[in-house]
Amino acid sequence: MDKYNALFNQKRYDDEETVSFSNNSLGDNAYDLAESLCLRLINIGNAYELHYLPMIDIYGMTKLNKDQILSLIDELLFVKSIVNDELIEKIVPGLTELLEKISRSKNEEFLWIIGN
Repeated sequence: MDKYNALFNQKRYDDEETVSFSNNSLGDNAYDLAESLCLRLINIGNAYELHYLPMIDIYGMTKLNKDQILSLIDELLFVKSIVNDELIEKIVPGLTELLEKISRSKNEEFLWIIGN
């Protein structure tokens, strides 16, 4: 198992391109996630036939409204609860915090997920 330990080391992903989760297409107030870690979440979403995680396009743009954001939060919390992955456990709280902030906004805001 030691040969897989690097998969759980954040430093491995620090120099990767990122996928940005933001309340606008300019990336203000953004949560940036390494592409590989975003793909990890997407693939888990695919494995469990979730709806919103698999919709994320790491090479394009994905736009979600407030109702969709709430469903994405549920999916992230579900994934965190079923997998034993130190990095996902670190990612989900920060990402859901931003998503909850966007969903509670009184403005007509969307979540933009912007890849490369």
